[in-house]
Amino acid sequence: MKYEMIYFDLDNTILDFSKSEEFALKKIFEFLKLDFKENYLEIYKPINEKWWKLFSDGKFPKHVIVVKRFQEFFETININLDNYEEISKFYLKALSNAAFFIKGAEKFLKTLKEKGARMAAITNGVESVQQSRAKIAKLNRFFEFILTSEKVGKPKPEPDIFYFAENLSKVPLSKSVYVGDNIETDYEGAKRAKLDFILFDPENKFQLDIKKVSNYNELYDLLINNSIKNDF
Repeated sequence: MKYEMIYFDLDNTILDFSKSEEFALKKIFEFLKLDFKENYLEIYKPINEKWWKLFSDGKFPKHVIVVKRFQEFFETININLDNYEEISKFYLKALSNAAFFIKGAEKFLKTLKEKGARMAAITNGVESVQQSRAKIAKLNRFFEFILTSEKVGKPKPEPDIFYFAENLSKVPLSKSVYVGDNIETDYEGAKRAKLDFILFDPENKFQLDIKKVSNYNELYDLLINNSIKNDF
């Protein structure tokens, strides 16, 4: 084993957030008794990403961005509402009930666990949502804990969440690694904490001179010192 502790981001690294996002967004339209159009998801995604970027940059607190994203989204598709806080709460509840593994992720984690790997998750997601999704996916089979920025008080890329994880695991960050899909939060946060980082980039979106993998087979090879080939 190359590392004593392996930390993972959750969304789009282990769990298929896009699938959960679509599920929850459709539930909103059912709740509002409105027709859901297929292009709505592609309109919502960049708006959501913009507001989460504002959160990670420290511009707005989480309770603001989770509401403002829906206000901007519905205004963009020319639907005027006045209950955005209610919609936000409904969405988070629906999202809490939607946990789907990325193809190969569950087998990958199981194999790592059988090898004796110590693992945990570090995420910027909403505490109640991530803990609920973790329970649905039974992530406690693999992870010692799920740590959210909401619990710590500061989001990635601030390094505080990694220091907090270090205190929980009792493993120095110098002997740990973080695996994530986001350059601005995961990579920058790990760099600030002086923690080894591996970028999970299945769509080859980033051309950077850093450790990068496109699938779980490549990731496994980076994490484990052996010559056994796996197919995740």
